[in-house]
Amino acid sequence: MNKSKNLGILFPEILIPGKKINKKKWPVIACDQFTSNMSYWDKTSKIVGNSPSTLHIMIPEIFLGEDDIGERISHAKETMATYVTDGVLVRLPRGVILVERETPFGTRVGIMLAVDLDQYDSDHTKKPLIRATEQTVKERLPSRMKVRDGAILESPHVMLMLNDPTDSVITELHRTRGNYTKVYDTSLMQGGGHIKGWFIDDADVLETLTETLAALLEKSDDNMLFAVGDGNHTLASAKQVWENHKEEIPESEREISPLKYALVEVVNLYDKGICLHPIHRMLFNVEAPNFLRSLVAELNDMGLDAKMMYTRGTSAQNSNCEQNLFFESRQAKGRIEIESPKHKLTAIPLTLALDKLLEKLPKAQIDYIHGDEEFDQLTQTHGCLGFRMEKMTKDQLFSLVAEYGVLPRKAFSLGEAQEKRYYYECRLLVNPQNDEEESEPDDPKPETNEPKEAPKKSGIFRKRKKNESM
Repeated sequence: MNKSKNLGILFPEILIPGKKINKKKWPVIACDQFTSNMSYWDKTSKIVGNSPSTLHIMIPEIFLGEDDIGERISHAKETMATYVTDGVLVRLPRGVILVERETPFGTRVGIMLAVDLDQYDSDHTKKPLIRATEQTVKERLPSRMKVRDGAILESPHVMLMLNDPTDSVITELHRTRGNYTKVYDTSLMQGGGHIKGWFIDDADVLETLTETLAALLEKSDDNMLFAVGDGNHTLASAKQVWENHKEEIPESEREISPLKYALVEVVNLYDKGICLHPIHRMLFNVEAPNFLRSLVAELNDMGLDAKMMYTRGTSAQNSNCEQNLFFESRQAKGRIEIESPKHKLTAIPLTLALDKLLEKLPKAQIDYIHGDEEFDQLTQTHGCLGFRMEKMTKDQLFSLVAEYGVLPRKAFSLGEAQEKRYYYECRLLVNPQNDEEESEPDDPKPETNEPKEAPKKSGIFRKRKKNESM
């Protein structure tokens, strides 16, 4: 356990929906997707209905500006408590879940475990083990914090990346997945693909996992084991909730406080199923020509020698300039050429310039769009101006985070919108009260044909008895 503690990880007791729950209605995509597409969430709501679902314990960010956001958060917390007391969820012994996710674009593999929030920081000068990768959108933090603070459960969409070009940590677990108990196997709604999970609590396997992570850390010249791939806002919110409550907890009990940890999926950046995609910027309620002229002036004030080129068709991509910002709207299409770049990412000067300009335009709004299809649709809407961002390469990511610390908010995305994590696994944010003596769990038996049920519980708090099968 000391080794895993030094790595900032914990093998948690993960909660999954019980046998009687409709698994096709339970998982729902991350809250920060389709933030300008209400039809997606309307359809999701119709699919789910009143069935038990993670939709009822999360808050899609498209609703953050609604007047009833407080009621939505209260309802989510009440539903969490109901899912616990009514036995909707069952609790596995301490261990990890090996996750295989098929998407419309490929298959990736990850490991569900918990990480120590004291080892996570956005200040890269502290050399934390778990590194934030992007600035947060401050408007999105309070609601996330309110959902977590005082809640009985967390169901995260956080993905942490390993810089593991040789795939030394996860690939062997996936190769031997037939030795472990399959605890879920279901399709995902709205084009999300398919997900399978195998539960692992074998002490020797977990020890090997710890050793391979330790070996990977030794190769890092910046003490960075994990970089946040998805869920920067969720992890930042969890960190702040922990900091807000840390002093209230006796020092002797802090190490075992559930609030000290956060459930995440760990993936290898170099997994063939992992793709880095840009996140486009979309401005609403602006006049494109006037805004673009102001943007060029702002970039020139930063000493970037920027000039604007209006284009037609695909010629917007044809430029000999080192850095370009490509824009599109119903009225105009083209690029802003930056002849004297000061940063390796165009997202950095664009973010700085947009922040200044939007302060002067109270009616204007900005959103961050995953995927070209939604971007193309929005740019044809009156009053919208989009900036099509270029993608980052895998070999750039960890070095850029080490050099710059946090990157501009929404600097990259792990995959298209449909590839994002769907909420499935949960973890208690309160210490369970066991109603019988704790005993060592039996070794899970290998999966045959159908997914096996997780250990039976009295409600959610009962430990498994000796010889109780998976």
